Amino acid sequence: MRPRRAWQEMIKDWAPELSAKLGRPVSEIESKGLGATDFSPSRFVEIRDPAGRVTRFSLAFALVRPEKSVAAVFSEHYGYMEFDLVEDSVVAEIHEDIYTHWGEP
Repeated sequence: MRPRRAWQEMIKDWAPELSAKLGRPVSEIESKGLGATDFSPSRFVEIRDPAGRVTRFSLAFALVRPEKSVAAVFSEHYGYMEFDLVEDSVVAEIHEDIYTHWGEP
C-alpha cells in the first residue's frame, strides 16, 4: 500500500475515473466528494498479490490505472487508499447477493 494521502487529494486526483464509475460530473465529485450512497453493502474489493496475500475491504469499490500500475480503493469504513501493482497482482471488485435460509416458514 502506498502512503496515505488526504481524502480531498485522492478525490481530486481520481475525479475523472470516479466520474465515469459513478456517473456524476467531475465538478460535483470534486466539490461534494463521496457519500454513503456511493458504497454498497453487497460490494467489496480484494487486492491479491502474487505471493497469495489478500487484503479485503467491505463497502468499497476500486479503480485501476494500468498504465501507471496503481489501483485505488474507495471504502466507506476504511477510507481511500492506493496500491502499487506488480505483475500478476489482482484487483477484484466483488458483488455478493446473499440468501440465508432459516428453515421452515
